[in-house]
Amino acid sequence: MSINPPPTYRAKPLRIGCVQYDVKLGRVDENAAKVQAMTAGLAPGALDLLVLPEMALSGYVFASPAAIAPYLEAPKTGPTARLATALAARLRCYVVAGYPEIIPDAKISKEVEAEALGVGYNSAVLAGPEGVIGNYRKTFRFETDKTWARAGDGFTYFDLPEPLGRVCIGICMDLNPRDFIAPWDAFELATFAVDNAVDVLVVPMNWLDPGEQDDSDEDEDGGLEVPRRDPNVPSESNLNYWAARLAPLHDPTPRYSEGGVVEPAPGKDVVFVAANRVGKEEGTLFVGTSCVMAISSMPSRIELVEVCNRTEERVLIAEVA
Repeated sequence: MSINPPPTYRAKPLRIGCVQYDVKLGRVDENAAKVQAMTAGLAPGALDLLVLPEMALSGYVFASPAAIAPYLEAPKTGPTARLATALAARLRCYVVAGYPEIIPDAKISKEVEAEALGVGYNSAVLAGPEGVIGNYRKTFRFETDKTWARAGDGFTYFDLPEPLGRVCIGICMDLNPRDFIAPWDAFELATFAVDNAVDVLVVPMNWLDPGEQDDSDEDEDGGLEVPRRDPNVPSESNLNYWAARLAPLHDPTPRYSEGGVVEPAPGKDVVFVAANRVGKEEGTLFVGTSCVMAISSMPSRIELVEVCNRTEERVLIAEVA
């Protein structure tokens, strides 16, 4: 009979911040100044990790390679990398921030526009107090990404000092089944986290409002129901969906030993960080609900440590023991 591995315990609590705000399309300097202002009250050493949304300074909805071309950034020297390194240095923590990464040799032409060939990557920079230390490129593209971005070459992780440990970065659509056609139970990103003993799974997002109907009114003609959502609460359907997509972390599939004994898959405590944005961009409404969850598989448990509502702009602060 095998003995399950003991749960992991941190020597000190893990302190996480998420900047949830209304990113303004194309206003890079304005967005950077707003992030600086929102984080100005954080004391150096108060956080271990600060996370900004997907494409945090550029905005997200770009219809073509030409539209996004002015906002493509170099991984280590672009506006997002500069902001992330400045925040990391001032706060003495690690920072993850999404940005549109430039492909230096990609040329924008009529052929590129016609074929929607990728001129960049939807990426996230990882910075520490000493500067940029990592970069991740989104593996599973959403339809909006496919107008301009190439797919990354797979999930990865970064080993950081305690209390962070092994950190995996995914970006928004990475949490879904590939192209929404892969089997639901492939759980690609969560399975990667389990198989690689990840301690923290960080997901910058531009997650859309799912159009859930918490309550409803009749329209003016007295017929169809019109959704009415409370902006002052989180999206419960989103929280439940993200938890469901993380099933391998809290409800692992049994595996079989040579002796035929059913054993639970190896598991450990994992912290999930979703950093989403709010507001509307080019007619697309984003759902906020940035959150930190503490997840355990033995016993199976999900704790919602902290969460934002659908519309508020604030720096979420969470502490995980």
